Amino acid sequence: MSQILAFDLGGTFIKYALMDEKNAILSRGKVASPMTGLEDLLSALEGVGKEFTGQYAGVAMSMPGRIDTARGIAHTGGAFQFICECPFARLAQERLGTPVTIANDGKCAANAEIYDGALFQVNCGAVVVLGTGIGGGIVLDKKVWMGNSFGAGELSLLPTSFEKLRFGLRGPEDIRLLWAGAASTSALLGNYMLRKGMDPRGEMDGLKFFEAYDAGDPAAKEALADLGRMVAAGIYSIQAVLDLERYAIGGGISARQEVTDAVRAGLEEIFTNVKMTPFSKPEVVICRYGNDANLLGALQFHRARQ
Repeated sequence: MSQILAFDLGGTFIKYALMDEKNAILSRGKVASPMTGLEDLLSALEGVGKEFTGQYAGVAMSMPGRIDTARGIAHTGGAFQFICECPFARLAQERLGTPVTIANDGKCAANAEIYDGALFQVNCGAVVVLGTGIGGGIVLDKKVWMGNSFGAGELSLLPTSFEKLRFGLRGPEDIRLLWAGAASTSALLGNYMLRKGMDPRGEMDGLKFFEAYDAGDPAAKEALADLGRMVAAGIYSIQAVLDLERYAIGGGISARQEVTDAVRAGLEEIFTNVKMTPFSKPEVVICRYGNDANLLGALQFHRARQ
C-alpha cells in the first residue's frame, strides 16, 4: 500500500487528506484544532486515523514550530503552546500505528513548490507566505534549508528597525519592528482600516478588503501599494544575504495577481533607487499550490525519509 494520510495542523483547523502515489487527494476533511493540551491534540489525530483504518501506510504531518524532521522532535509548536521539546512524531506514531514524519509548515510549503510548483528546477529560492504573520521556507541547492536549530525561514521575525528592536517589543504597536507586523496580510488589513479611520478592533478580512479594492477605494489601493513596498524591502534584505533566484508568494491573498504585481513594483523601485546594489533582482511569482501546499510538502518529506 502506498497511500499516505497527510495532516496540516493549524491554529484553527487540522486539515487532512488521504493521498495516493501520484499525489492525488482521494478524500479530505478538517476538524477543529484542540488547543487544550497535547493529549487532546493526539486524540484528534487518532480520531481521523480511525476514519481511514487500513487505507494508509504512513502519516505525513505539517505543523507550526521549530521542528527537527529527521528525529521527529517538535522543539516548539507555534500556536500549540503546550508543545515544547516533544517527541511528537513518536507519540503520533503510537496513536496512529504507522510511521509518522513531521515538518514545519513553512518548510512544507517550500517543499511542495520544489516538487513541481513555482520553485521547480530553481536552484535557490524562497517561499513567502503572507497570512496572520509571514511563513517561509528557504531553498538552497534544490533542498529546503532547515538551519542550525531548525529555525531557518522564520520570516515573521525579520527586523524592520535594527535601532528600535534592541529594546524589545514593549507594546502591540511594536510588532511593526518585525516583518510580520509590516508586511503580512494582517498588516495590510490594519493599514487599510487606519486609512479609513475604522476601529482597529472591527471586523476586516481579505475578501472585504478586495471588495473595496475592486470598487476603486483609494485607501485600499494605497494600502496594497504599501504592502508591496514592505514585502519588497524584506526580500531585498534577504537577497543581501542569500542572493536567491526566485521568490514564490503564497497565502490566501496571493491568489490576487495585484499582490505579486505590487511586490514587483516595490522591488523595481528599490533596485532603481539603490544604485550600489551588488546582487541581482530576483523573480517574484505566485505559488502554484494554495491551501494544499502544506499537505503535499509534508508528503514529500515523508517519502524522502522512507
